[in-house]
Parts: sequence; C-alpha cells; structure tokens
Amino acid sequence: MSNPFGKFETFGPVGDASTRKKIAENIYSTARSKTSHKTGLTNSETESFASSIDDILDNSTLKELCAKDNALAEKVTTEILDFVTNTKREMNTTSNPFDAERTKLNSFFKIESKGFSNSWREVSKFIKDNYSIRQLDYDFYAKQFSQSLDKKTRKSQQSFESVRDHLSEKWEGLIDAKQTQWELDIIDKSRKKVAQNMYKRLEELQELQELLEPFTNELGRLFDMSTGTWKNVNFELLKHYAELLKNDKALQELAEMLGRMQDAEKEIEEELFQNTRIKNEWKIEHASRSDLVGIKESDDLSSMLPSETALLADPSLQTVFMKKFVEKKLQTFEYEGRFRSSKEEEFLDKREKSKEIKGPFIICVDTSGSMHGTPETVAKSLCFAILKIALRENRKCYLISFSTGIRTLDLSDLKNSLDRIISFLSMSFHGGTDAAPALNEALKQLKEENYKKADVLMISDFVMEGLEETLNLQIDKAQQEDKTKFHSLVIGSSHNQEAISGFDNNWFYDANKGDTMISLVKGLRSL
Repeated sequence: MSNPFGKFETFGPVGDASTRKKIAENIYSTARSKTSHKTGLTNSETESFASSIDDILDNSTLKELCAKDNALAEKVTTEILDFVTNTKREMNTTSNPFDAERTKLNSFFKIESKGFSNSWREVSKFIKDNYSIRQLDYDFYAKQFSQSLDKKTRKSQQSFESVRDHLSEKWEGLIDAKQTQWELDIIDKSRKKVAQNMYKRLEELQELQELLEPFTNELGRLFDMSTGTWKNVNFELLKHYAELLKNDKALQELAEMLGRMQDAEKEIEEELFQNTRIKNEWKIEHASRSDLVGIKESDDLSSMLPSETALLADPSLQTVFMKKFVEKKLQTFEYEGRFRSSKEEEFLDKREKSKEIKGPFIICVDTSGSMHGTPETVAKSLCFAILKIALRENRKCYLISFSTGIRTLDLSDLKNSLDRIISFLSMSFHGGTDAAPALNEALKQLKEENYKKADVLMISDFVMEGLEETLNLQIDKAQQEDKTKFHSLVIGSSHNQEAISGFDNNWFYDANKGDTMISLVKGLRSL
C-alpha cells in the first residue's frame, strides 16, 4: 500500500526524514481525532509551522468529517503538508529583508580595535535608527567601548573583544526575532488563505453530504473533485431539489411509498453454522465388581479361584503357586463395571436461510414541453427522492427520459453516477410526447439480468395518444408471465384515459388541488 505522505517525508523542506514522518503522522492523527487536542509538534522541529498547523486543524467541521472518513483525513493532511512545502519555498525564494543587516552585523563582528572608530560611527547610527534603547542600549555600549579602548582604564575594564561579542550576540538575537516574525507573518498569511479555502470546501462537503446521503459516503473522493469550488457539482441545483423534498412532506412520503411498491422477494441461500450434538457411550470401570464376565490369568489374590487356593494347602504345591503368582498366571475371576456417559461435540452443519430481495426500478419520465413548470418540478423531485431510496436499499435504477426521442441512464452503479443524475436534473423539458420508445426500452431492459425483476414507473401528464396494440400486448405479456408491475403517476388533469388503461396502478397528482398529494399518499397506503 503506497504511503500518501511519502513525497513530503522524502523531499519535504523542513527537518529531517524522521521529523517529517512525525509531522505527517501527527497531522493525520489529529485530523482523525474527534477531540480538540493539538498535534504535539513544536515550532522548532517544524521550523515555525506548528502553531499554524494546529490552528488549521482546530475546526469542528474538519474533525467531524475526517473522523468518519480516512480518505478525507488523508486529503486534508496532504493539503496541510502542501501548505508547509509551498510556504517554505516562498520564503526561500523571496528576498530576505534582513540580509543586508546581517551582512553589516557579520562585518562588525570581525572588526578589530584599530579600525573600530570608523565602523562604530556607521553601526551606532544604524542601531539608533532601527532599535529602541530598551532593545539595544547604544549609550551603554558606547561607554563600554570607550573604557575598553582607554589605555588608563583598559586593564580594569572588559576587553574590547568581549564588548564587541556581547553587542554582536544581542544584535543577532534581535535580527533573528525580526526574521522569525517575518516568516511567521508569511506563514500566517498563507495559513489564512489555505484555511479559508479548505473550510469553505469542507462546509460545502458537509452540506453536500446531507443533501446526497446516501448517494455517497466517499467524502475523500468528493473533496478532491476540485481545489476550489465544486466544478463538477451543481450545488445550488441539488440544494433546490433537496429543499423541495424537505419542505413538501407529502412529496417525500410519496417517494417513500413508491420505493416500497414492490413486495420483497425471498431468496434461499445455504449457510454453514457451528452446531452441537450429544453423543452417548458406555465406559468401563475395571476396578469395580458390578458383573462377573469370565475368568482370566492375573496376580489378583482377592479374585482367585478356589482351585488356586488349594495349591497353598499342599506344601509340595506351594512352589507351583508362587511361580504362577510371579508370572501373573493365577486363575482369577474377571469383573466388569460399565456406566453410560454423554458428551457434547461441535460440528459444522448447513442450513437454509432466506433474505429479502428488493427489485430494481425502471423510471420513465416525460420531458416534453407540456410538462414544463410545476409538472417538471414534481417529476424531477420524485426522481431525485426515488434515486436516493434506491441507493439506500441497494436497488438498481434505470432512468429513461422521453419526449419525441429517449435518453437513458443506467444507474446500476448509483454511487458513481452523481454527474449523470445532475445532468438529468438540469435538463430542460421541451418537444412533443411519444411514450412508445420509452416503454419499448423498458421492456428491453426487463430481459437484461440487472432489471429482470424491476418495477416500471412512468411519470407523465399523459397528454398523448393511446399506445399501439402491439405494445399493449408486450406489456400484458410481461405482466402475466414475468409478474412485472407497471405503474403510472399522472400529473395534471388533462390525461388521456386510454393511454393509462394498461397500467397496473394509476396514481394522480393535480398541482391545482392542494390536498392531491396527501390523497395520493393515502391511496398508495391502501394498496
């Protein structure tokens, strides 16, 4: 697996390789954390970037989204590392305003006492013009230099070199502080720009996620669609249809009812599982005397036959007895005790289980000119809602738009079809109405593996001629032989009754009647 931060860890402009690895890991870990703790990085190991990195990561939206998605956390980490790299390069290529002063300091640091007077005149003026007395006390150092060069007091005072070195060290510290502040100003300016851009996209991403859920959980992929605005997403369009569904509860409920219009089928599959059985068996206890089962040879004196005992009664046969005893060949009774025991043993078994399979959708949407306006809005809103339901329930969807011709969208992979869905929601409705090509395409798809058990829904005002007899027969065959359900959602009140006569269910929506949608939902519930 490739390291997403490998480029920075190998070629980054700050620290060594191990430090850069630590920087990347700490940023990623902090981005993934739900708490507001900092990265634990210091300005010294990050060359003044630690505070700005912590500031960028201190954003509730960033943490909320990154905590749910590793890919997004990687993208955010990469952008922060790019911020470090790009800002450091900017500092390295920008003319440093303190180079001339540092050159002046380096020259002064090397000066000897003989040429001091001329150099001091120039340096002292520069110090007076650029530093306050609290930063660099000119009078104090002038006095110290004077005493160190006075032959009368020189032995009792600090040497010229020690005064020069002390001033040089103090001056260098002030230059370092100014340069650090200059670098911090550049870093902060870059941080604000990066953070503003990132937060804007994260806020859009959060809102987009709410609008499209469950269209996609791949936040990292969406975040990387653009470095600025959402070039591939008509954000306002999606927001518009989401708002329609949010505000019109009946419309949303209708979509949910349509999403359940096909009864789930049951599919039987076989699964392995761990099972347990009881096994009964007889166990033998040789030490007990429950049952006499025979005679055997042994050295068990307590079980000897009487004939063996008789050997002991005759002194001449005692030797024979001892020999048999040592060789364990005495004739003895054999007893056997048995008891029944049971134990559990585990084994792999097979069983059948059923799971519910919800069929796919084939949606035919009338995009003719007569659908322009409210019918168009209703049709698109329902499609948007049904597509979300199809994805949530893992159901394939085939979208057919029709007027005088047809356009098709095979949305069997809904998660990766967002751009095509937006294209449909953006299209204008115009032209005449011819439903036959759409229904022929639906019948064709019903024979494909992905859509064999699909429900067909046609959304239209049905201001059209009746269907040809041949097409009606094909629909009837699919209904009878394949149990396919054909549903119509009739928008408006100008429909042709003949055009909807062949559908299993006809639902009606009239935008001019305020309670139509609610009545429609109630009707669906009764099916």
